[in-house]
Amino acid sequence: MRTFPEKAVLRVSLGVIALVWIYTAARNIFFLDDILRTFESMPRVVLQAALSGLFVILAVTLLLALSGERYGDIGFKKQGLLRQLGTGGLFGLLIFILDTIVLSPVLDAILPPAAGQQIDMGKLFNSGLFPVFVLITLFKGGLCEELWRVFILTRFEKAMGGAGLVAALILSSMVFGMGHRYQGPGGMISIGLIGVLFALVYLRKRRALEAVFAHAAFNLIQVVLGFIVYSGKS
Repeated sequence: MRTFPEKAVLRVSLGVIALVWIYTAARNIFFLDDILRTFESMPRVVLQAALSGLFVILAVTLLLALSGERYGDIGFKKQGLLRQLGTGGLFGLLIFILDTIVLSPVLDAILPPAAGQQIDMGKLFNSGLFPVFVLITLFKGGLCEELWRVFILTRFEKAMGGAGLVAALILSSMVFGMGHRYQGPGGMISIGLIGVLFALVYLRKRRALEAVFAHAAFNLIQVVLGFIVYSGKS
């Protein structure tokens, strides 16, 4: 049951989204060195991912409840779960192939070297925390980032209709890319474009779990390959 006026809750939701965007941009512009240092420690990466993921879940759950909505109202439905899993996993694989074969190589060829090259990938991946890293990657990247993306899309759409949806798609993908500034210009652009693709997976049939499973599959492939390639190289 809604306990606050819908428009008021919607304004608060948009305000929270704006604040998160400002924080993300400021952190990646002014504190990039701190972000790079985070990647020197797997436990630190896991802790930061867990905390940011929990924030998203708590914020979205509270704001939906205040507006009288449930997760099902924004597309999180269990009907056809296995079909959503298969469809999402396939989209995740296709997006990974597109990024690996087209997006990243082209962008790396025409843009300056990535700042992310400063990260010691061997040190990051050569760890006994592989199962934990997989779980936190699926939790934060697969579930929480797509929950946040779906929330943004639906809030802007409720506030401004189709124009708001388009604006949310563009702005959320730009901020998503900005959140990976440590990977350099090419990394930011490719991640931003990947964000657009994940959003389109959701918008295809408004099945949020398809986007979650697509992102989870994409991340899982990256993590497994990372441990295979870099394990033992630190």
